Amino acid sequence: MSNTEANLSFLPPELIRHICRYLNTSDILSLELTDRQQRRLIGESGVWRDVVLRWREHFQKKVRKCPHQRKLVEQIVDVFRNKGLQEARYFKVASGLLSQTKKILTVLDSDRYLPCKEETQAWNTYLSVVRPMTAQFITEEKKLIVGAGRKEISELWFALNTPTAYLRNRLSWYTLYENRTYYRS
Repeated sequence: MSNTEANLSFLPPELIRHICRYLNTSDILSLELTDRQQRRLIGESGVWRDVVLRWREHFQKKVRKCPHQRKLVEQIVDVFRNKGLQEARYFKVASGLLSQTKKILTVLDSDRYLPCKEETQAWNTYLSVVRPMTAQFITEEKKLIVGAGRKEISELWFALNTPTAYLRNRLSWYTLYENRTYYRS
């Protein structure tokens, strides 16, 4: 009997992609962290694109309940498709944004009356994750895409902020503006 170790890195990308269909996002992230080869395979095989498309399917199943959420996914996917952005990093960050959006929507869509404090806490938690994620991604893109102009970066930033814009329309006035003052001393 040979002592060969089982290593997923030796599997073809198509099989890695198939295996990842049965994993949730956190499991895929964990798998990516096992080694560089595995991260490369996951990135090249289209796993992250599949994850975003799973979000679309998830919201399509709930069309009557979630038409706006499905539209969010569609808008992000359409921007990526129209701009030819098919690399895994775009879909990976979109998956993270959609995950955070789903978390806050779970709070906002609860059937009970939502006190402003809970809504505010959910919104602040969302922003504390999403703003740094988007800012870091845009900063890295500026370095990676040599010669990218303001237009390209602005379009990418706009696409990544689509969920945030949608959520702003769902929140109460108090949550959005409670700490701001509109008068001058």
